[in-house]
Amino acid sequence: MQLINQFSKFFIFVVLSCSLIFVLHDNNLDIKASNFTNDFSEVVQPDDTIWNSISDQFQLDHQTQSAPVQAEIRGLLADQQKLYQILQAAAPYIYFIHEKAQEKGLPGELALIPVIESEFNPNDHSTKGAAGLWQLMSGTAHELGVSVKSGYDGRKNVVSSTNAALAYFKDLGNDFKGDWYLAIAAYNCGQVRIASAVKKTGSHNFWNLPLPHETRCYVPKLLAVAAIVEDPEKYGVKLPPITNKPYFTQIKVASPVNLPKLASASGVDIDTLRVLNPDYSRGKVPKSKDGTYAFLVPVDHVSVIKNQLQKTNKILV
Repeated sequence: MQLINQFSKFFIFVVLSCSLIFVLHDNNLDIKASNFTNDFSEVVQPDDTIWNSISDQFQLDHQTQSAPVQAEIRGLLADQQKLYQILQAAAPYIYFIHEKAQEKGLPGELALIPVIESEFNPNDHSTKGAAGLWQLMSGTAHELGVSVKSGYDGRKNVVSSTNAALAYFKDLGNDFKGDWYLAIAAYNCGQVRIASAVKKTGSHNFWNLPLPHETRCYVPKLLAVAAIVEDPEKYGVKLPPITNKPYFTQIKVASPVNLPKLASASGVDIDTLRVLNPDYSRGKVPKSKDGTYAFLVPVDHVSVIKNQLQKTNKILV
């Protein structure tokens, strides 16, 4: 009996130890998964998240009963971890994008376009040569006034690329007389392709047009993402708690800035600056069109960065 009691104590000790290891392991996973979110958001009430603000600006019928949209919803729900990671990656940029879409009177759904285009990765490149959150081709970028040159790619700059993409969407909305299904499809495959399909069929109904497979999936996928963001509880989805306030601001200086050196001197994480400034491939802020240099910094690091710039005789403008 004593032997059994000793064994029992040992067994209980092993079970408790294993349980503690599993708990710590799970907590580690949660911490790793939430590190990025904690850098760009804070504990907020559900009603105060950016997703609620975006949902309030939705204008489209998400066609959730249609087979194409249902298929895209099933695809997104099949890998909820990936969807969460994509939406989490939006944290540094989504407030600005949503704000600019509101200013132009555009549907809130358009703030979610980067989910499909780049998964909110500003360094994303397509095999066709498109780049940035909005996956702009270099030719399109040039037409929209976005600079692409040695050491600098404005397509990766959240400010210039977002302003350009949303201006383009504004034009597309006007060209297609407020038919946002056609406008969104045109963003994917081009105005000429959509106009040709409309002329060929005599129909302005997106769902009836003979379009490339990618485009026929593109619009339903956006609608599926919007449907989930609008009612995550319905689909059993957890959205990252991103605050509904600006994350970054722009600092202009009158001379070049070496971002790694600035990060080291100011104590700001270089990875944070890289996330906001992927357009500077060499880590150096180049001259902008108006004769100044500009880069993005987190709003809660503005003072320390400005102080460091002043110490190094960089004149703020």
